[in-house]
Amino acid sequence: VETRPAYSNEWVCNKILKPGVFDGLNEQAKLIVYTLIETGCRPSEIANLTSEDIHLDVEVPYISITPKAKRQLKSKSSKRDIPLLGVSLEAMMKAPDGFPHYRDKSSLLSSSLMKAFRVRGLLETDRHTIYSFRHAFEKRMLEAGLDYGLRCTLMGHKNSRPEYGDGGSLEFRLQELSKIAFNNTL
Repeated sequence: VETRPAYSNEWVCNKILKPGVFDGLNEQAKLIVYTLIETGCRPSEIANLTSEDIHLDVEVPYISITPKAKRQLKSKSSKRDIPLLGVSLEAMMKAPDGFPHYRDKSSLLSSSLMKAFRVRGLLETDRHTIYSFRHAFEKRMLEAGLDYGLRCTLMGHKNSRPEYGDGGSLEFRLQELSKIAFNNTL
């Protein structure tokens, strides 16, 4: 099985974060894209955020990926808190109640975003998808030297090491993620 490619940093900066590139796109879809860039979340995880999962009025703004009554997470490891920074923080500040248009409609989100990306020429290759943001996030963390355990925590992956502690404070996570943040604004 061939792995999905990651978007290059240059592509994200010069194409995806280019001002006006998403003009005409549904506002919630646009904000979801920006949130994906700096969180590494699965698109469905962002689409299903509710106001209870979005913590903006705290010292370190963050989102909580948690199971819901009608929706389970992919795995136990998927439950996590992710600090918000950069374009993801800006996007979530514009959507403090989440994205009701796409809640529990991940296939609608995926098809809408793929169409928007194709029409705008935003797929780096024909193998890239929206999920490629997740791969790009992991690659950026790896290349910046972020600890393996922290990368597992932020990605919602199982870590083969025995579990000790909580994976680091939100302040620590934010400090580490600031090493890979894009310096663009919406």
